[in-house]
Amino acid sequence: MNLKKNKDIQVQVMETTKQIDGKNYDVTQLSIGKKKIGEVLHYGDKSFVSFMNDEEIQTDRSLDSAIETILMRWNLQE
Repeated sequence: MNLKKNKDIQVQVMETTKQIDGKNYDVTQLSIGKKKIGEVLHYGDKSFVSFMNDEEIQTDRSLDSAIETILMRWNLQE
């Protein structure tokens, strides 16, 4: 029986801002190595929208949940 060993993967989290329709929003970008895997747009106190490949995934009520959503989706694709 051949079991695949799990590898630790380091995810970089970078805070930035993005201008959309003339309004600035806080954005959290997630990267692995030099590859951006997703970003979270902070629309309001309890509105965090996850994006992967510029495609909206879902809206969460916390930043942690939005980051978890991106990591789970990325993990399923790899």
